[in-house]
Order: sequence, then C-alpha cells, then structure tokens
Amino acid sequence: MIKLKTVKNSVLTFILFSVIGALCLLSASAKAGALSGIKMCEKIIIPSLLPVLIISNLIIKTACSEIIERLFGRIYEKIFRLPSSTVSAVILGLIGGYPTGTVLTRELYKKGHIDSRTAERIMHFNICGGGAFIITAVGTVTYGSTKTGLLLFLSNILSALIIMLFERKTNCRTTKKQKEKNHPDFSFALSDSAETAVKAIAMLSAYIILFSALYGIINPPSQLAPLLEITNGICLAKNPLPLPYCAFFLSFGGLCIHLQLIGYLKEMKLKYREFLLYRMISALLSFFIMKTYLYFFPQEAEVFNNLSSRSHEFTNGSLALSLIMIIGCAVIVFDIESRKLKLI
Repeated sequence: MIKLKTVKNSVLTFILFSVIGALCLLSASAKAGALSGIKMCEKIIIPSLLPVLIISNLIIKTACSEIIERLFGRIYEKIFRLPSSTVSAVILGLIGGYPTGTVLTRELYKKGHIDSRTAERIMHFNICGGGAFIITAVGTVTYGSTKTGLLLFLSNILSALIIMLFERKTNCRTTKKQKEKNHPDFSFALSDSAETAVKAIAMLSAYIILFSALYGIINPPSQLAPLLEITNGICLAKNPLPLPYCAFFLSFGGLCIHLQLIGYLKEMKLKYREFLLYRMISALLSFFIMKTYLYFFPQEAEVFNNLSSRSHEFTNGSLALSLIMIIGCAVIVFDIESRKLKLI
C-alpha cells in the first residue's frame, strides 16, 4: 500500500515541476510579472517597511524599549496578562507592517526575554499590514481615500485587540519574562538592527517577486488573488474589492506572507496550523467589524458599493489555475512545517 507521505511528495514534486515548466514556457508573461513585483518592492515595500523595521529593531535592542514599558507596561500587563517587556514589540508590530511583529517577537524570544508560550500567544495576533501600507498604499492610492485606509487599518487593529482580550481569559496569571534585558552599545544595536531588517525585507521582496511572476502566468481572478499575495491582490486589482473583503484579506495576510514567516514561527515553536487558524479568526473579525461600520453608516456604504460593484471578468480556466495554485501553496507550507525545515 502506497504511503500517504509518498503520495504527498509525488504531488508536491509534480506541482513544482509544473511551475518550472510554466515559468519556462510562458517566460515573457513571467518576466513581466516579476518586473512588476520588483517595481512594487522598489516603490512600496522597501521605502515603507525597511526604515520602520530598522528603527523598530533598534528600539527593542536599546534602552528606548524601557521608556515604552514605563509608559504603557503596567496597564498592558494588567489588561492583557502579557509581560511588560513585550509591549514595544506588540505596538511596533501592529503599526509597522507584516514582518515587523514577527521579527520583533522572535528577537525577544531569541534573546531569552520571553518563553515559547509567550511568543506563541503574541503571534496569535501580532500580524498587521501596518499603517504605512494600509493607510497610504491601499487607502490613499488604491481606493483614493485616506479615510478608507484608516478604516481598514483600524479594523485590523481591533481584530488583534479582540484576540488579545480573548486570550487573556485563557491565562489566569501573567507570563513572566525569563531574562532581564542587557542592552548592547548603540552603534552595535544599529548595525545589528539594519542587518536583521535587510534580511527580513529581502525575504519579503523575494517572495513578492516570485508570486508576481506566477501572477503573470495564471492571471488569477481578483476574488482569489489576495489569498496568494496581498500586495498584488489589492494594489494591482483592476477594480477595488468591497471594504469588508479587503479588510478580511489584509488581516489574513496571504500565503506569500505566511511562507515568509514560517521559519520564524518554527524557531518560536509555533505550529503553522495554529498560526493559520488565528489568521482566519482575525480575518473574519476584521470582515465583520467593517460590515458593522458600513451597516451604521449606510450612505458611505452606498458610495463605496458604487465604486466596487463593477464586474470582475475572469475565465473558468484562470479560476481553476488559481485554485490549483492556492492548493499547491498550502501543500508546500504544510510540507515545510511537517518536515521542520528552517528557512531563516
């Protein structure tokens, strides 16, 4: 009898060779997609995320984090039952963008300031597109409204806070930090922060370029595109998605983001299936938060619906290919998780 693992490996091998074949046979479309991804990284990802990530790492590594702890640590610890040493990573993670929260949480875990259980709890909610990306790139540029971007950003923040409050009830007492912080010299901390940030952004950019090349081949329908890669799926959509669905996808993050973070998650001993579950919970919360807002402000909802109710044209073939790609990406992610490969 054929083992399940053998079947899974065979399917994965077939998918990967199919992707290589598609990239070779449709190289012109793949090249155009990759160039689009490079431009997006150059104009949106690197300028908006790299400086924030460098400064965020610097705050965590230096005594600046102690100032934030003194200001917010006590009330943060009391409300959410998390150690005050993590307040900087959570605040900066929710403000900074997708990799920021994970990178900063992993930094605390790596230095021994928090244990794996605390890191696991934080990674249930510390994922967000960040203010620069959601408010500016999505709201101001894609939807032509800074207010729309602010609403989308707040829906993501509120979903994270709801999960934080819910998890508070599952922990009867605050988790204590394991080690006291020993801050390095400022110049060393700056150099180390820049190196960490560059590695994270390089990883993110590589995945965006890869997925952009695949976009050029399969041309996925706009209803499914954000599940693969959030930046292309929302910022390059021909017609804006309805706000609740946009909030959903922004909170979920997309498989491209998930693949980028899986090495960090493995290092912090968080299983991907658990991470995926909380991403779905967060996405649904963001969806209903935006739905609720539009229910109480129907005039704004009507204006937005007029903007986004244009028909989305796509073929059955492209829909089928998109579904295959999503299934394939999910198989790859679970295979990485099950084999315990370390990507970073």
